Amino acid sequence: PDTTPAAPAAASTLPFLDQGSDVPPEFDLLWEAWDALEKDYYGDLPDTPEMVGGLVTGMLRAAERETDSELDREATADEVITAVVDILEQDLGTLPATDRLTYGAINGVMFRLDDDYTFLRDPEQARFFNEGLSGSFEGIGARVAEAEGGGVRIVEPFEGQPAWNAGIRRDDVILAVDDEDVTGMSLSDAIDLIRGPKGTDVLLLVKSPEQEARDVTVTRDTISIPVVEYELRDDGIAYLRLGEFSSPAEVQVHAALKEMLAQNPTGLVLDLRGNPGGLLRSAVDISSEFVPEGPILIERFKDGEEQVYEATGKGSAFDIPLVVLVNEGSASASEILAGAVQDTGRGILLGTTTFGKGSVQVPHQLSDGSLLSVTTARWFTPNDRLIHGEGLAPDIEVKEAAADSGETEDVQLLEAVKYLLEHQQPSP
Repeated sequence: PDTTPAAPAAASTLPFLDQGSDVPPEFDLLWEAWDALEKDYYGDLPDTPEMVGGLVTGMLRAAERETDSELDREATADEVITAVVDILEQDLGTLPATDRLTYGAINGVMFRLDDDYTFLRDPEQARFFNEGLSGSFEGIGARVAEAEGGGVRIVEPFEGQPAWNAGIRRDDVILAVDDEDVTGMSLSDAIDLIRGPKGTDVLLLVKSPEQEARDVTVTRDTISIPVVEYELRDDGIAYLRLGEFSSPAEVQVHAALKEMLAQNPTGLVLDLRGNPGGLLRSAVDISSEFVPEGPILIERFKDGEEQVYEATGKGSAFDIPLVVLVNEGSASASEILAGAVQDTGRGILLGTTTFGKGSVQVPHQLSDGSLLSVTTARWFTPNDRLIHGEGLAPDIEVKEAAADSGETEDVQLLEAVKYLLEHQQPSP
């Protein structure tokens, strides 16, 4: 759900974070982050020794140092921070930037949560993230997903934009960014490295299927995300592809449906392949275009409370036969829509099993402009299914053609169209 930024915390309720007067003021961010976790985090927080261990490890990693010094794992945070600062001063002579140490401390604590979706974006990364949700950003112009075996897989390069112009194509895998290996990096961290200001170059190590890895230099630009693509096919089937659930998506989907439905199509293919998700609010509103009534999803919090999101009843595509295309790149908000369609019997899913992200995150903006993403809930489909870590299995499984098969047709789309044509209702 949309949320307002969290207010800075005056002090934590845990002794672990008894703020001390000797701690640099930049470490106030740590208290803000901890307050957000105490208030909203869905899972269990690690105990004090684990948190102290994370704090120490994070600060030392940020300074690119290790230490054999013994630190009291029952100490308060101010004592630990002071001790680590003293160690680094003795080791380095001068300290790295304090904000760098602060982000390291927060990231070290986040790492102990063992939750890939609870993490910190620094102010620049937060700006890139917010730009992406607004429908445009500065980068290379491609939809991506985590590659099997590590790295960043190109789900779709946007035609005519920098990645496409540099020869990067679907199913290419980025292995390194500016000589930094990303195969062991989280997808969000890798994306943050790939994005950057318009006009700057980024060096990518790219491996195409059945080819050796090669260096590709891409000049970043302002990317306008093609959120919606649609057409009414000659066979009477309407096709709508949704790239993400961002602010512009709701209006664009409604307009596309209005235009196509006015031409009386006999069926609709909704393509969510490679759609990584986005805003929960957009997921509910767009799902309501197809599902006329009842729950879209159920959100459950750590205290046992739940919130049911109902269809708005304001949609326009309630009756047209519907097939939703999904694959392993369909995640989060895509799975909300797909799950609602499947559970209500509104249509069928065709393709391969979806990603399996059944958690909800709330962004907390910290006082320096950084953004802490905190997992606050799990969500369930209308039939009370938890898909986290499992994904949604399609009603009809159709695998994509292998990249080296020589197949040029979109076999999943062809099967979806075939299904709709074969299941048309006879005219009265």
